[in-house]
Amino acid sequence: MFKKATFALLLSAGLLMTNALAASEGPRMYSSERPIETDTLGLPLPRAVPGSMTLRPCDSCQFVTLQLTNAAQFFIDRKPVVFADLRALVQKSSANVVVFYDVKTNAVTRIAVTDVR
Repeated sequence: MFKKATFALLLSAGLLMTNALAASEGPRMYSSERPIETDTLGLPLPRAVPGSMTLRPCDSCQFVTLQLTNAAQFFIDRKPVVFADLRALVQKSSANVVVFYDVKTNAVTRIAVTDVR
């Protein structure tokens, strides 16, 4: 009798722990932000913000028109810069660029320039 009661107690505790761990997992995270990799030669920046720019996410992809708003952030080698500084760099040098945008709104969230040459 004692063995049956102990077994039932251990089984119940195990099931409670399994349920507790499953419940604490929480909701899954989903990012609606996507990157487009290009270079400064292929980056059609508008003259000012707000504005729009059209890029191709990949060679076989359709072009996508993105909105550049005042909420967008700009980085050169991980340092935040203003849009005018980014535009000046793009016009005079070669570098890798990643444009991040929200796929739900097609709004640019940030533009990061690296490996400035």
